[in-house]
Amino acid sequence: MREKILKNIIIVLNIVLFFYLVFIGINQYLYEMDYLKCIIFMLLNSIFIFAYGILKNNDRTYKSNINIYICLFLYLLFAFTFIIGRADFRFYNRWSAGQYIPFQTIISQLERASTYSILKNILGNAVALIPLSFLLMIKDKKYNNVLKQSLIILPTILTIEVLQASTHTGSFDVDDIILNYGGTLIFTFLITRFHIIDNIRKLFNTDFKLKNKTKNILFYTSLIVLIAFDLIILFT
Repeated sequence: MREKILKNIIIVLNIVLFFYLVFIGINQYLYEMDYLKCIIFMLLNSIFIFAYGILKNNDRTYKSNINIYICLFLYLLFAFTFIIGRADFRFYNRWSAGQYIPFQTIISQLERASTYSILKNILGNAVALIPLSFLLMIKDKKYNNVLKQSLIILPTILTIEVLQASTHTGSFDVDDIILNYGGTLIFTFLITRFHIIDNIRKLFNTDFKLKNKTKNILFYTSLIVLIAFDLIILFT
């Protein structure tokens, strides 16, 4: 019970801290919360939750942890698509310009853009929703089915594109939809075709036959590392 209360308190505090660091006006510049720091922040939170799952190792904890992973990812995705490196988040009456011809942006990027720009815009969009696809499959075997998974993935992609155009934090681009969705389709096919997902799913619901002392060491070590990273961001 003590570890559960501690886990919940730490996760809530870190969600609030992330909001403070990234979403509140000037702080995103004051603390320089770039993409890499945000990813590390969420990964350390996820590792802490995973360590708690090893400590408790039951179905209820497993399902709860997966839901937290999904919430953390969506929180991170929102920060990436609307806040970090974007214009101020405001709704306007006029829809921003968009690109509605399939593959035009992709071809243009491949022909003219630098290698860094291609990796960022094309590869970045292709892998952007893969974590959500992965977490859905971890959560429930029914999401191994591409059609059932699409009922969540596609609305998420469309919502992002529409909101970016509506808030002028980006523009509506049909190629982003193609890359986002295509990336998840390829990933889902590969990870289910070779039954990789079934083996990975087991890792999230096992204690690895570790002694209780070792489990506690892992749990509290992950907690210390997470807190240390929080302090480094805040005070350096």
